Amino acid sequence: MHRWTQQRYRNERSTVPTRRRMPMIAIAVTLIVASTGTAVAQDQLTLDGFLARVESHSLQLDNSRTDRDIALTQERLARSQVYPTVAGQAGYTRNFLDIEQAVPAYVNTGGSPAIPGTQIYPIQTQEVDVNTDNQFSAGLSVQQKVFDMSVFRALEASQQYTSLTGTAYEASRQAILTQAKRLFFQALLLQEVLDVRQSSEEIAYDNYVETQRRLDNGLASPLEVLQAEVNWKITQPDTTQAERNLNVALQNLRTFAGIDSDTEIELVGSLDQYPALPSFENAFSESLERPDYQALVAQRRLRELNVDAERAKFYPSLSASITYGWQAGDNGFDLSGGTDTLSAGLQLTVPVFFGGSRFASLDQAQLELQKTNTQIALQQDTIATQLETLRLTLEEANQRIATAEQTLATAERAYQVSQTSFDNGLATQLELKDARVSQERAQLNYVSAVFDYLSAYFDWQLATGRGDQGI
Repeated sequence: MHRWTQQRYRNERSTVPTRRRMPMIAIAVTLIVASTGTAVAQDQLTLDGFLARVESHSLQLDNSRTDRDIALTQERLARSQVYPTVAGQAGYTRNFLDIEQAVPAYVNTGGSPAIPGTQIYPIQTQEVDVNTDNQFSAGLSVQQKVFDMSVFRALEASQQYTSLTGTAYEASRQAILTQAKRLFFQALLLQEVLDVRQSSEEIAYDNYVETQRRLDNGLASPLEVLQAEVNWKITQPDTTQAERNLNVALQNLRTFAGIDSDTEIELVGSLDQYPALPSFENAFSESLERPDYQALVAQRRLRELNVDAERAKFYPSLSASITYGWQAGDNGFDLSGGTDTLSAGLQLTVPVFFGGSRFASLDQAQLELQKTNTQIALQQDTIATQLETLRLTLEEANQRIATAEQTLATAERAYQVSQTSFDNGLATQLELKDARVSQERAQLNYVSAVFDYLSAYFDWQLATGRGDQGI
């Protein structure tokens, strides 16, 4: 188990924090192993540094990189079919039995009489060994596709698939980095929530101590002391819950960036600053360059090549070959009497009938192309709706920030007036509590509005193909 400790930058304040005093430098989160007291390593993270770590440690991006490598391998495989194939062969055979064959050997004129009616004497045969104990062979063949439309289309398709996987990788990369940016600022938001909760708890405790002192001096009633104590203790569960939420967010950050769970994280950032409203002109044309849409365009080109590849099955193919061979045989190992052969040839293959499978495959490829075209049209409608929704969300969040900022300033002044009135005995504990709760709610509304604006802004960057950029 871990115990939470934090440097409180509001300790010296007697009033509630204002937005202008929100931290503009590092927000430190220190985790200490309570059971052992062992110090842990420290790691400072800016937004850019966090995104760099996510990009280098994301397992999802590793899968996308693997898909891209597989596509490159398939392209090399398709390209290999265009190049000639060269094969060599060597063999040795040992014959353990002799093969004998009767062959004409001589004519015996002194023995058997001539064939009746002729002057021809019968030919005498002799068994002759027609094989050798050792036989040797070697050969070399070269084959080259002269014309094969299917191979050419397969090569184009593999090149297009490589481009498609590269675009898909970029789309996955931008989506993951957008998620990382949102997670980073969510942790900052939860840190702000914890700071507000802790500050409220400190102020409630100070009021309780002050009320107790006034009771001792006869300036407050026991009821006021009890109210102050209740107001202080009811803030403690909120602080504990905020602490838990922040610890969960920080653990998610570690997992996302591949940081060891025992490492202290120091987030360098602030919710005090946020980018201005982006330009909404030409947003649709810019969004058509984003990688996920370009992946659909690349997929359409791949489908077109698939249609061409199916048509290529109707074309004949032509290949050429040249072969050299050598054979030798001897009862020993004398290879000087070998025989050489050299031949060349052309082979033409003409597809005639395959049971209608080629026509069915062509129809299927054309339907897949039609489906992809429909997906692209649907994606364009989705992009247009998404951009309009994000535009409205950004404008609403920007207006909400301005309103929350004005409300926060008013709530701060109201609390200060209530605190002064309470110190002078002109306000009750209930009135002071209400002022503190209103100020706390205004503070949280402000940082929540900034986070909502940043979240929508990150989605806008992703929608316009700039999801890998910072703020």
